Amino acid sequence: METGSLRILHQALLGEALMTGDSALFVTDDEGRYLAANDSALELLGYSREELAAINARDVSTRSEEEIAEVYAMLKREHSVQQTSRIRRKDGVIGTIDSVTVEAKVGGLPVVVSITAPIGTFRPS
Repeated sequence: METGSLRILHQALLGEALMTGDSALFVTDDEGRYLAANDSALELLGYSREELAAINARDVSTRSEEEIAEVYAMLKREHSVQQTSRIRRKDGVIGTIDSVTVEAKVGGLPVVVSITAPIGTFRPS
């Protein structure tokens, strides 16, 4: 059985790893509004936290609305999607990066969590 202090330590370590790791981590609602992102996500896209909170995942995607709907339908069906995505950074540079996206619940609320390969693997087009 996990003790309270061990659980707190695990949460702190996981939190630190997720916030400062080399992979970008994004949390959005089902409409694509950004709810949270780690430091690597901000570095990858070139936005501040405040700027990212004001835009939608569709704003950085290069996919058509139809393609986004197909990916979202696959996510609903399979609960996770592994893909190579073309994204547009704030500076206008478009490139590709591999990611895994899953459905999750945080605090009882449904969210979409995406984590990329290390941001150094971003390939400008």
